[in-house]
Order: sequence, then C-alpha cells, then structure tokens
Amino acid sequence: MFMPKVSLETLEKLTYQKYGDSPTIKSYTNWKLFEENSPLKLPTEAKAGEVAVKGHVVLSGSEAQFDLPAGIELTGGTLGLSQPEESKILGFHFYALKKAYRLRITEDLAKPLVIASHLSEKAFVSHHISIEVENAKVPIIIYDIAEEGAKSLVVELKVKNAEIELLTVGKHKSLSHYLLRASLAGNSRVNAFTAIYGGRMSHHREDYSLEGAESELVLRGIPIAIGTAVDYLTNVLQYGEKSKSETRVHGFSYRNGWTVHRGVAKVFESARNSSSGVVSEVTIMDEGSLGVSVPMLEVDTGEIESAFHSSIVRQFDEDALFYLRSRGLSREEAMSLFIHGIGEALSSHLERLRSKARSATAELVEELL
Repeated sequence: MFMPKVSLETLEKLTYQKYGDSPTIKSYTNWKLFEENSPLKLPTEAKAGEVAVKGHVVLSGSEAQFDLPAGIELTGGTLGLSQPEESKILGFHFYALKKAYRLRITEDLAKPLVIASHLSEKAFVSHHISIEVENAKVPIIIYDIAEEGAKSLVVELKVKNAEIELLTVGKHKSLSHYLLRASLAGNSRVNAFTAIYGGRMSHHREDYSLEGAESELVLRGIPIAIGTAVDYLTNVLQYGEKSKSETRVHGFSYRNGWTVHRGVAKVFESARNSSSGVVSEVTIMDEGSLGVSVPMLEVDTGEIESAFHSSIVRQFDEDALFYLRSRGLSREEAMSLFIHGIGEALSSHLERLRSKARSATAELVEELL
C-alpha cells in the first residue's frame, strides 16, 4: 500500500505556490486562512457528521463507510499521482491523512458511483480516494461538502480504454481544498461537469493529462461565489496524438463574492493532429464583487487540428434583469433564474447524468439565493 508521508521539517520548507507578476500564478487563494487553520493548529481527527446525501463511499470526518456495487474492488493506498512535496497545501493534506482508499472498476456501471466527502467539525481533515477504470463505462458523482474547519479532498483518477461521466458538486461554508488529478490512456474519454458553491475560501483544482492517442476531455464548470470566494483552476496537458480537449467555464460573483477561473491547456509536440480549447467567462452580478478570468493556451506542435481560447469578464445584463422584473419576478428570483439557466446549458452534455446534474445544480442555486 503506497501512501506518501511528510515531515514537519519538509512542511516548513514548502510554499503554497510559486508567485510572480503573471496573473496565471498570482495568488487568488487566501492561503493565510489555511495557515491559520492548518493541521499544525487544528485537530486532525473529527467525528462523522450528518451527511445530506447517500453514497456508496461516504467519508465524513475521520470515518469511512462503504456500500459498493458489485464489480468494484476496494483496497488501500494511492495511485501516486500527487505528492506532498508539490505544495504546502498538499503537504498539509498528506500530513493529516490517516488512510487512503483505492477503487478498481473493470465493469460497466448502470448507475452512478456516488462518493461523498464531508466535514462538520472544527478540524483539519484529509480525504483521499483513488479510482482506476479500465475497459468500462462508469458514471461518477462526487459531493465535496465542507461545513466547518478545513477539509482537503484529493481524487486520483486513472482511465484506460474507458468512458467516464463525472459530476462534481462542491458545497462549502468553511475552508475547502480540492484536487482532482486524472490520467487518460489511449482511447479514453472523460465528460466532466463541476458546480462549486464557494465557502469562506474554496481552492478547487482539476488537472487532466491526456497521455494516450485519441483520448478526449470535455470539461464544463460553474463556480459561484455569493459573499464567498472561489479560486477555480483547470489544467489540461495533451501528450497523445489526435487527442481532444475543450474547457468551458462560466462563473458568477455576487454580494461581494470573489470568483476566479484560471484555465491552462498545453499541447505538447508529441500531440500531433490534436485539438484544444479554453473558454473562460465570469459574470459579476453587482458592485463590490470580483471576477477574474485567465485562460492560457500553449501549442508546441505545428501539426494542430484546432486551438482556441477566450476570456470574458462582464457585468450582469441589467436590461435582462429589468425585463424579468417587469414580468413580476423579484431581483433575487430573476438572478436565480439566470444562474439556473446557465447551469442547465452547461450540464446538457451529461447524457447519463443529466437528470442528476440538473437536480444538483438546481438545489445548489435554490439554496444560494
């Protein structure tokens, strides 16, 4: 069983990220909050709380419950896709981590595999789950819930000759660190949709490595900050020939909220005849809120099928708001309808999870507004 460990001496030398003048590496996450609520200052164990969703894997506090469908093998350890030396927040993650879990799936799943990560106590708790999928079609739903304290969730995903429909719903009140690290071997496809309701500080990062020929990624995201803060990072690295990736994110900030999306796509020289795109958009709903959109595209090969990126930061359309209010809706109802409509559009590509994606997004927006 492989599980990295980190010493206090190593932790002291680590930094949260490399800083610089470029907006791609500027610090938008308030790391000071994580420093003040680190595993060096808070308990690293917590009791299980009441989890609002039922899951096949439920990690609540320091406890774990499993009710896995047939065909899924459960063992321990990680896949080694993430290491504590990468950053201080990952150092904290592995320092506090008690146990890592590993799932192996080699058969199609008719219904989504539901994973819930939850914390409702004043503590720093780490959850770590690795998933291997080979020669199968698998829908997965991940609920990332942080009510109190500081929670770190790392998901490692290896996909080989498989198709994944992935829905991630983040619902935070406190501090949340989330890392998805995914590796796609040949002839693999991942359709991913992420909806995040930011908490006091939510750092959400998704890394995808398209290593195999003809591997594909479709990523859609909707980060929402209402009086809260979300720093959402998406990174796509393409190594395989004829690989394809498309990232489209539309975020919202409201009531002095901070919504940041930093999206990177890099096509390496080996990824000939590939296509890649990053579209980043943030809508600022009112004065006093912040929206930041930073897409980046780098192509190292001259044999490229297509490559594009765009960035938009805009104010909410007051004319549309006036129209909706003239039809009898309150300002809150109009904004809720607007955000919900975007969520519907983003989730339309999730064929197998469509009803669950719509339901999760609708519930999220309803509770926000």
